[in-house]
Amino acid sequence: MEEKEFALTIKFKGVESKLLEEAIRNGLFSTKSELIRAALIHYFIELGLLGREQRWKEIQSFPKRKVTPEQLAKELNELEDEV
Repeated sequence: MEEKEFALTIKFKGVESKLLEEAIRNGLFSTKSELIRAALIHYFIELGLLGREQRWKEIQSFPKRKVTPEQLAKELNELEDEV
């Protein structure tokens, strides 16, 4: 199967924009693009367009964050201290 790629620009306002920023700030995702990709995969699963095996392959193909759980906890604590 040929892998296709395209660029997409999306503008978010209001609550959606705030939720995106909060998810990034809290370290749930490293980029907005990563968050949107994860949301699309989740939506495709909900629609039944991706099965468990395909879902796992898709998840494993995403670049991994090179942050240990300890480092993530430390960074989150530092962010909380700033607020």
